[in-house]
Amino acid sequence: MNTVINREMNFLTRLEKSIVIKAPVEKVFAFVTDLDNFLRTSPPEMEMKLLSRDEGPARVGQKAKLKAKAGGQVWEAETEVMEHVKNKKHTVRQSGGAMKKFTETNLFEPADGGTRLTGIIEYELPYSLLGKVVDVLKVRKDIKKAQDYSTAKMKELIEKG
Repeated sequence: MNTVINREMNFLTRLEKSIVIKAPVEKVFAFVTDLDNFLRTSPPEMEMKLLSRDEGPARVGQKAKLKAKAGGQVWEAETEVMEHVKNKKHTVRQSGGAMKKFTETNLFEPADGGTRLTGIIEYELPYSLLGKVVDVLKVRKDIKKAQDYSTAKMKELIEKG
């Protein structure tokens, strides 16, 4: 876990988690970049729901609108695929919702007879310094817990077949 403070006094938090999944890169990439699987691997307490989405396979510019419960409130946010490099990298940016900024990047590489999946979440809460205090006390733990759940669920579902 790293916290980066840039010159404009924006408070960006970065969480990173890597796991090895016993499946080929192509299979892991296809699973992770499928929005239906994102919903399947989200923690149940978040009550993640898809409100709308661009049809077709994952691609740069693809958008979706989601509704989720976080911090005791229900939020709606729009996501957009910012980078999509087949079997290598997939980045989604969120706008709206509880965060000032939120980006999730997944990196894929062959490793140990399977795929190393590295998930990187970078986010910033509103309210600068107050947001940073809330982040340290609560939000970071909640996001890390959700990331741990999602990663374990992905591994389970992909390896199960």
